[in-house]
Amino acid sequence: MTSTELISMEVEKLTETVKTSLQGLKRVALAEAWKVLQIAIATVIQIIEAIGNDLSSPEKKALALKLLSDFYDTVFTVVDVPVVPHVLESMIHKHVKALLMILVSSTIDSMVAVFRNAGVFQPKEAV
Repeated sequence: MTSTELISMEVEKLTETVKTSLQGLKRVALAEAWKVLQIAIATVIQIIEAIGNDLSSPEKKALALKLLSDFYDTVFTVVDVPVVPHVLESMIHKHVKALLMILVSSTIDSMVAVFRNAGVFQPKEAV
């Protein structure tokens, strides 16, 4: 089994756990969705860093973006956007996701930098 497959399995467990915990909600407010996504980002980054030793930095980021996009699709069926009528929310769902994924990409970069500076991630040794 490849590291990418192992990482995907771990993130699927995370996704199912979060989905189960939010199961009673029909809608999630945009601010709450962003908070959940931030925690998911930190967790996914740590999973990838722990297991994906054979992956390059661009491969790690691409994998994180894919896994977080899948996480979003699985966990958030409807995100409640303030001032948008509920009838229109399903129509703008893909646009909300696109906006959040731009923020996710930037947040990944920021969190990796913070984790490295704080010593959570050890720098790679020169080969």
